[in-house]
Amino acid sequence: LKGIILCSLFASLMSSVDSIFHSVSTLWSVDIYKKYINPGATDSEMVSMGRKGILGALCTGLLFAYVVIYVKFENPTFALTHWFNEASYYIKNGFVFLIVCAVFLTSASKKLVLHTLIGSIGLTILLKWLAPDMNYLNRSTLIIIAAILVVAIPTIIQNGWPQGWRKLLNISTKKVGVFGWLLLGSLVLCHVVFH
Repeated sequence: LKGIILCSLFASLMSSVDSIFHSVSTLWSVDIYKKYINPGATDSEMVSMGRKGILGALCTGLLFAYVVIYVKFENPTFALTHWFNEASYYIKNGFVFLIVCAVFLTSASKKLVLHTLIGSIGLTILLKWLAPDMNYLNRSTLIIIAAILVVAIPTIIQNGWPQGWRKLLNISTKKVGVFGWLLLGSLVLCHVVFH
């Protein structure tokens, strides 16, 4: 029984590691190298760059692990995990906004969505500075709603009231329908429960 449990533990660990390596390889070789550095890259060059991307990510992860261990043992009073949570706090709202845009607001301008995603970090910092006692969930909800409005309102104004609203939601509702609303509900529920 212990062997089966140990095998399942290693299998799940290796599955996660393999998934991360595959994602890094694809992101580096297809989305960055082929798109921006060498558009005429052959398949073998992309595989080679994917392997180099995995090696780079692995070295970065090992270096980061050494930094974490060094900080933990050299200065035990430094709250490193609190600092990581604080840093991730600034980008979580933007990613929730990005998921909502990907599912529901597919006709919105991609540049506007990107700028709003980056701007949500600044808005998070500003709201935390203006209202430091505000609950995290309330602050996150305000930021996500503001980001959605920043993307939705120009699209509606540009195309007129009824057509702009239909254009904003038309493509996405055909693709996802009820599943999209269930996804949004589960996303909101997870955001409420885990934050």
